[in-house]
Amino acid sequence: MSKTSNHHQQQEQPIVVTNRKWILERRPQGVFQPKDDVKVVSEELEFTCLDDEVIVETEMLSVDAFLRTMMDEDAYHGSINLGDTIPALGYGTVVHAGSKTKYKVGSSVQGLLGAQTFSKVKAEFVIKMINIPFLPKRLWLGILSLTTGLTAYTGIFYVCDKPKKWETVVVSAAAGAVGSVAAQLAKSTGARGGPKKQEFLMNELKLDGSIDYKDPEKSVSKQLEELCPNGVDFIYDNVGGTVLDTLLKKINPKGRIVICGAVSQYSGNLNHAGKVQGPSNYLVLAERGATMKGFNVMQYAYKLPFAIVGMLWKYLRGRVFLKEHVGQGIDSFPSTLYELFNGGSIGKSIVDVKQTNK
Repeated sequence: MSKTSNHHQQQEQPIVVTNRKWILERRPQGVFQPKDDVKVVSEELEFTCLDDEVIVETEMLSVDAFLRTMMDEDAYHGSINLGDTIPALGYGTVVHAGSKTKYKVGSSVQGLLGAQTFSKVKAEFVIKMINIPFLPKRLWLGILSLTTGLTAYTGIFYVCDKPKKWETVVVSAAAGAVGSVAAQLAKSTGARGGPKKQEFLMNELKLDGSIDYKDPEKSVSKQLEELCPNGVDFIYDNVGGTVLDTLLKKINPKGRIVICGAVSQYSGNLNHAGKVQGPSNYLVLAERGATMKGFNVMQYAYKLPFAIVGMLWKYLRGRVFLKEHVGQGIDSFPSTLYELFNGGSIGKSIVDVKQTNK
C-alpha cells in the first residue's frame, strides 16, 4: 500500500523548469545602458499556479520604446521597481493552466509577458491569439499590434482629418516601427511624403523623400525646405523636441499635427518636471488655424476592429509591410532595446525567444 502511495506521489510531482529573465538592476541615467541597467537571472519555476493563473512559455517578444520610460521613477507609462522583471508584450503557449481559467495547455495567448522565457500571469491579463491562415503569428506584434500597426492606423485615419490626395505628409522617425507603417498608410491615401535610413525609406517603402537629421551639411530645416517648398499639410510626429519645433514652422493653413510619441524625450526627460523640450513654435497653430492633437490608441478602442480589417486589407494587397529587426534568444533583449535609441535598428524590433521564426 505504501509503495502505491509513493508511486502516486512521484507521479504528481510538478514539472520544474528554469526561467531566464531580465530584471531592472539600476535606473538608467539618460540613455539605457544594457550592461549597467539590467541583469539576467535564472530561477526555478514549478508548474503550479492559482486557479485563475496560467504559465506561458514565451515565443516572441515586442521591443518598444515605451519600455525605457517605465524604468524611471514615477514614470509616465507606469514605473517598475528595482529587481522587477522588465515588461514586454509578447505571445507564447500555455504550458500550465489553473482550473478556473478558460485556457488549455497548448493554447496560444498574447499579453504583457515580460522579458523572460516563462511567465506566470493572471489569465485575465492575456488573450487568446487569433490564428489567421497562411500568415505568421508575429504579425500580432507588428502590423496588427496595438503598439505598432494599429497605433499607426489610428493616428493616420482617426485622430484628425486623414491625409487627402496630393497633400504633403511628413512622418518623423519614419524608419521606426510605427513611423514606417504610418508613412506607407499616408502614401496609400494618395498623399505625397517628405519624411526620416534613407535607402530604406526611398527604395523599400517607396516614399517621395527623406530627411536625415544627422546630415552634417544640411539642417533638418534646410532639407525640409527643399522637399516641401509649399509647406506641410499633415504631420505624424513620433519624435517631439527640436524636430517637432522645426516641422511646426512649415505647417500650412488648416494643417493637422498628430502627436503619437516623443522618442527624443524618453531617455530621461519625460519623467522629470521641467526637462521636456516642448514646441516653442506652437503659436503657428493659431496663426494658421492648424490643429495639433495627441492620442493613445486605447482612446479609439471602439474603432480597433475596423482598424484590424483595414490594416489586413492593405497588407494583403501589398500596400503596407513592416521590416523586422530580430534579436535571437532572450539574452538579446537588452541589446535589441538599446538599438532602438542609438539608430541601430530599422522597422519593428522583436526578440525570437524560442528562435522558431514563427
